[in-house]
Amino acid sequence: MTLTELIDEYKQMASICHNVDYADKKSVKLNNKSVTRMYQIVDKIKTDFSDNGVSEFAKLIDIKQDRVYLWAAIQMLEKMQVNKDTEKKALVIIKEEAKDSLGHQYWLKSYQDKKKYGT
Repeated sequence: MTLTELIDEYKQMASICHNVDYADKKSVKLNNKSVTRMYQIVDKIKTDFSDNGVSEFAKLIDIKQDRVYLWAAIQMLEKMQVNKDTEKKALVIIKEEAKDSLGHQYWLKSYQDKKKYGT
């Protein structure tokens, strides 16, 4: 797959996650598969497309539709090496979300601890 195809598929997976119906078992399973696929895409971009791939993927943090920006910010910081400006921009997105989300508060604390203590 090309970089463009991977990024397009990533956006499709984010859309599935955005539209999950937690009352529907099939929807939840599809959501879980989509999240797994998103991580696979991140790894493939990092491995197969190096710095250019990471730079192109980083542009996803500007896409508000289906909360692509949030998924990309989190997964990018978890799995990719990014420059300081991109990291700061991603952290702003996550910090804003963490104001209303305990899960994102925990994620942010964990990320900050890893940066601070190198674990």
